[in-house]
Amino acid sequence: MRNLRERLMAVSAGKPPTPQMPDPGEPFFCREHVVPLDALYGIERVTLEDIRACDPAFSGTRWALERVLFLDTETTGLSGGAGTVAFEIGIGFFDARGMVIRQYVMRHYGGEGAMLEEMAGLLRRFDTIVSFNGKAFDLPLIESRMILHRIRLPLTQMPHLDLLHACRRVYKLRLKRCNLATLEAAVLGQRRCDDLPGAQVPQRYFDYIRTGEEALLDDVLRHNFEDVRSLAALTGHLCAAFRAPQQLAHAQDVLGVGRTLLRGGHTQRARACFKILGHSTLCAQAHMHLAVSYKREHEWAEAVETCRHMIAKGAGGTWPYIELAKYYEHIAKDIPQALHYALGALRVSLNAAPLHGPDERETALLYRRIARLRAKQDRHRWEEHKP
Repeated sequence: MRNLRERLMAVSAGKPPTPQMPDPGEPFFCREHVVPLDALYGIERVTLEDIRACDPAFSGTRWALERVLFLDTETTGLSGGAGTVAFEIGIGFFDARGMVIRQYVMRHYGGEGAMLEEMAGLLRRFDTIVSFNGKAFDLPLIESRMILHRIRLPLTQMPHLDLLHACRRVYKLRLKRCNLATLEAAVLGQRRCDDLPGAQVPQRYFDYIRTGEEALLDDVLRHNFEDVRSLAALTGHLCAAFRAPQQLAHAQDVLGVGRTLLRGGHTQRARACFKILGHSTLCAQAHMHLAVSYKREHEWAEAVETCRHMIAKGAGGTWPYIELAKYYEHIAKDIPQALHYALGALRVSLNAAPLHGPDERETALLYRRIARLRAKQDRHRWEEHKP
């Protein structure tokens, strides 16, 4: 029988060679690409007014393209937490060559501090960040990892355009899902070929750490490169939609632009969007928003006319009737007219019952409104005829 030494040598003889581990003297590496400016959908024409239109919550006081940083990370997990690390940070910025995309990758976990120190020095050159879901994920993650390495940079307090929320406001009505791949296909007209699914990204990095084979990260870096480039393209495309909503091909997008403009206080521009939709399949929703905008500004004649137009077109269900009932009861003090429109709303509600059943809550509220208006009407009549 062979002794233990012989047995161990026999086992080790059949094993593959031990992989060469990354050089600890090189904590991270960087790849750089340049994208021509003309491939990015007019990003150079974007202004601060455009940004504030598509994101009413944007806190920045200026928009200078040379001071804007586009950022996306690849991480060891998607759930966050203390064990999640941004092993790759992709950034994009503009200089005379076009859009420069740099991708910083940790060679090993011990290189995180050095990479973040490099990133902090770079980030201080910019005053605005553009990301996709960066408010909820990328920026808090990077900032928390910087704190662990005693790097002081209030990243989450910088002016920030988060395209996930901006795109949802415009495109969700049409697309339902607003992930980056869907937006690229439906808005930019670009489809990725052989793209690495995001769920496989962490395992690729773990395999790289184990083997030291940089080729394992090629798909990860290509995926991240497309993400960063799409941030600039989407920004240009989205801002163009707010500048010229009449040129949009989809009525749902026009409505999304109009609602966002109304939310941001751009009332006249919002109304122009709603009027564009006057003969579309979304005319009822557009007229509802139009009437609400008039009501907020106390432009009662226009609000009443819009609601009457909806009733004439059979659009909006009970909504225009109820709005007119409120107006005549509380503003015009015309109880008979208020009662007339309240009864009209009840009739519409009950007639809709064969299609999808009555809205019991709405019907109950209408009965109470009608009872109150009749009581007011009777009281006014008694006061007019009392001796």
